[in-house]
Amino acid sequence: MKPPCYEKSAEGKWFYGYPQLVLLEGITPTRRSDLANRRLEEWERKFAGTPLLGKTGRIEPPQSVEFRSIGSPISEEAASKMTDEQWLKAIARYNYADAGSRFQRIGELIGGAYQLSSVLEKQVKKKPLRFAALVWRFPDDANSYYFDAVLRGITEAEIDVDMQTALRVCLRCYQLPQRPCGRSISWLFKKLSHLPWTATALDILTCYALNDSDPEQELWRTSVPGGGVYYSGDVYTAGINSTRGSAMSALASLIFANKDCTAYFLLPLQQAVRDSSIAVRSCVAEVLTAVLNYNRDLAVNLFLKLCETEDILLGTQSVEHFLYYALPTHLQDLAPTLKRMLNSDLPQVVKVGARQACLSSIDLEEATSFAERCLTGSETHRLAAAEIFVANLRSAQYRESCEKRLIRLFNDSDEKICDEAAKCFFKFEGDELGNYTDLVQAFVDSPAFTANCHDLIYALEKTTAKLPEVTCLVCEKFVDSFGSATADIRTSSAADADIISELLVRVYSQSKNQALQPRCLDIVDRMAQLGTYGLDKALQQFER
Repeated sequence: MKPPCYEKSAEGKWFYGYPQLVLLEGITPTRRSDLANRRLEEWERKFAGTPLLGKTGRIEPPQSVEFRSIGSPISEEAASKMTDEQWLKAIARYNYADAGSRFQRIGELIGGAYQLSSVLEKQVKKKPLRFAALVWRFPDDANSYYFDAVLRGITEAEIDVDMQTALRVCLRCYQLPQRPCGRSISWLFKKLSHLPWTATALDILTCYALNDSDPEQELWRTSVPGGGVYYSGDVYTAGINSTRGSAMSALASLIFANKDCTAYFLLPLQQAVRDSSIAVRSCVAEVLTAVLNYNRDLAVNLFLKLCETEDILLGTQSVEHFLYYALPTHLQDLAPTLKRMLNSDLPQVVKVGARQACLSSIDLEEATSFAERCLTGSETHRLAAAEIFVANLRSAQYRESCEKRLIRLFNDSDEKICDEAAKCFFKFEGDELGNYTDLVQAFVDSPAFTANCHDLIYALEKTTAKLPEVTCLVCEKFVDSFGSATADIRTSSAADADIISELLVRVYSQSKNQALQPRCLDIVDRMAQLGTYGLDKALQQFER
């Protein structure tokens, strides 16, 4: 460590020895040797009286850094006893937003409007009617944190709040200059969507959904200091954290709760599908999903207009939800959009398109070509296909279709695809696996078995009923795959080998098949020769 004034010059030689001084000072005196102590005294004499040693003649120890949370200027206990007049005075006094900019007493920072508003919100939850009236006495120039606190408190009130009370609070906050409380108002409508809202109330929400300036830019593609982008690049998350987007999400809740809202919001929706922000459009897709419940043709027509923008919108979760519910009845109308997604250069868009295409193909014969495109497409296409067929395999009505396609994926040349397809065995319970003998047989005979056998072995271990006879085949293939390399079956596959030993003993003891038992014994002999981990323990338990 060099002192600030160190220079590589003739004058710099004067500082020679200072690094040693710093190092020796840091050693506990009882651990310093006599030589180290003499050297330390030498350097202390040299630098005595210089700024490098400070007033004490020794190196000053570093100062610790302390972090303290900045609390509310008024405690919760005191706030619970405050009158309306005292609240108004407190709001006027603590109207600054920059917490810690003022002092309560020397050395102690206090919070501002943000911290006090948190205390206010808790009081509103307890007495919503009182503060629903008091908010009308808040001055217009009061920090918006206080108005947001009342809105959130009303939303989460401990007692049921009627529509008129909630509307009065919304009207007060809506009338503020610049209308800063859009997100809190939207949250109130979303949480209280079951109330019988009037046209006046719906107009307030519509105004925020269509006319608010937030968002002014696509934050999900905007860089943040230190690297990365806002919301980790997630379009929908950016949308619901904006005013217009959160208002759209509230519209969706209202339509879900009351189908009559669909007609009321028709004109606003025709404008919203053209919103300049992709993030907001992702929230509009959520509204259109709600519209599907009452007018499917209208929802699909609006969705097609919504998608007239960059491909990135098609990779959002809200768009995927819409497609999930719309494709079963409107595949023909949405086919061009699905093709666009499958051909996109964006992996997330391809993934969403492939999942929904494969899901549709399970039910709809006309979607078979889309599934075939995914099964023979890129790694992203095939991974998405495997995910869908794994997820739906255990549904009786989808089993045949899923099983046939998973068998194809077991033989994929990409290990990632095989690994995803092999997950189909993981969730089997009870005696379910015994009903999928052909699938197990195909997996055992496929290249996927060697690298991905664990999930199948685990499923067999969980089986509570009689083990299917195909278990013997699994054990046999396991030994064939790993037995040629003794180190593998003893080390890297030790955990699976332990289970295999138990399975082999179980299937032998449970089976009455005279042809199967000799096969089991042959496998036991081979495992014994290899010194397979866990075999001795399994045999001892069987002998008991």
